[in-house]
Amino acid sequence: MDVDGGSSARLYVGNIPWSTTIEDLRELFAECGGVTRVDIPTGRQGRSRGYGLVEFNSEAEAQAAVTRMDGTPLGDRTITVREDKAPTKAAGGAKKASASVLGDAPAGGDGCRCYFGNLAWETSEETLTSHCASFGMNVVQCEVARQSGGRSKGWALVDFATPEEAQNAIEQMHNSEIQGRSIIVRVERPGAGQKSARVETRPENSSGLQIVVRNLPWTTTSEDLRQVFQQVGNVVNAVAVCHTDTGRSKGWGTVLFETREQAQAAIQGFNGVELEHRPMQIKLDRYD
Repeated sequence: MDVDGGSSARLYVGNIPWSTTIEDLRELFAECGGVTRVDIPTGRQGRSRGYGLVEFNSEAEAQAAVTRMDGTPLGDRTITVREDKAPTKAAGGAKKASASVLGDAPAGGDGCRCYFGNLAWETSEETLTSHCASFGMNVVQCEVARQSGGRSKGWALVDFATPEEAQNAIEQMHNSEIQGRSIIVRVERPGAGQKSARVETRPENSSGLQIVVRNLPWTTTSEDLRQVFQQVGNVVNAVAVCHTDTGRSKGWGTVLFETREQAQAAIQGFNGVELEHRPMQIKLDRYD
């Protein structure tokens, strides 16, 4: 489906069952007017991304469909129907082709999109959606970030209907476990960029000396962390955090430096650097 962004006659249909076909959507929305195009975006393995796009002959028919179909059941789910404002095809050629299909901003506005990090390589959109559902969370749409070869990057973006639902997801699911990994859940604010990241690294209750390192390989030990970060400064203490009952790694750790400058150098020098094929996610510890 090759449609330019901004058509008010095109609707976004979210939270559809994975088994929904283009013909299913066409038949469902045919009751609301003249459907000209239907698309269900898929991932690299051909699986539905959990949402569809439906275009009508006119804006009036599309608005009637929103009024009639938003919040109605489809299979075992309640669908979300709204005007589609996100572009479905990037204008920048090949570089943009790998960008997230979720668009630059979430459907419900700022504060509705969450970042899910420290995911297992095998965690899929279906796995994340099911995990959210186990906490009573209704996912509008979800996408796992993948490399050009289709391998997961270990993180995902998940859209919720309202900022309140997104905040509830953060409170309930941050540090919960999916497929053996303690995940990171935080609000994703489009366009925040590096300026927001710098603000986050200076919370009032942080000494500025200790960093948190996430997305570590299960085999990483405290001594491994010490050896890695001694390259940027004198490491006072390094701890690979483990479950107290099993001794199994939680996939994250902390590193304490002598100076704030060393901690900042560690963040700037190692954030995103791979350790045994896993890109480390590093921030200042806000609670040391």
